[in-house]
Amino acid sequence: MLTYIRNTCLLLVLLCLSPLLQANDNPSLRIDVAFVELRSGPSAGYPVVSVIEKNEMVSVLLKRTSWLKVKDKRGVEGWFHEDDLLGLSQNGQAIDATQITEQDVINRQFEAGVMYGDLEGANFYNLFAGYAFTPVFSAELSAGKALGSISDSDVFEVMLLSHPIPDLLVVPYIGVGAGVINTEPHSVLADTESRRSTLMSAAAGVKYHLARNFILRAEYKLSLALTDRDENEEIQTWKIGFIVFF
Repeated sequence: MLTYIRNTCLLLVLLCLSPLLQANDNPSLRIDVAFVELRSGPSAGYPVVSVIEKNEMVSVLLKRTSWLKVKDKRGVEGWFHEDDLLGLSQNGQAIDATQITEQDVINRQFEAGVMYGDLEGANFYNLFAGYAFTPVFSAELSAGKALGSISDSDVFEVMLLSHPIPDLLVVPYIGVGAGVINTEPHSVLADTESRRSTLMSAAAGVKYHLARNFILRAEYKLSLALTDRDENEEIQTWKIGFIVFF
């Protein structure tokens, strides 16, 4: 009976201590500059809520783009810019800010970018903006302009993207989408006219985090243009560009 009571008490103690043990998983930083101002949010526009003095230890809770959220010894939470990391150390070691940035890349939500490539022999310029529902799934709106020797085209699409392994160094992705393509021939002959077709597309590509909030992106896309003629047209697009995420 005594053994049972002793084991039960030990189990209760471990359960009570487990949150404290988990809290220690957060990396600790020592302030090596005169002071660091903590703000209520991840921007210089937020008010200062506390000041951390030299040699004080803080726990890192979160990172959003270039801002770190920390907790000081009094339990006060706040944000400061990562440029202040130049004067910080982690358990006596230099801090590797890239490790934090990699997690921030995975958890990004908003992104926008530009790409350049080839659409069936024409120079293709593309602007896009996207929103990530999760690290795996995201949606994207894009607008592009193809400039060719025979005709010019405007392309507008919406796509759903999947990043099945988002924590790799080079992240592969696939996507499906739909849109429209408006084609304007250069010729002024009577038998040439502007065409508007519906697009059904499938894409595959890769993304690579360059630095800070910049990502390199390369993509191949195969589209089917649904025309009012007897045969539909296949359109291949190759493009490469840059992403900025927020």
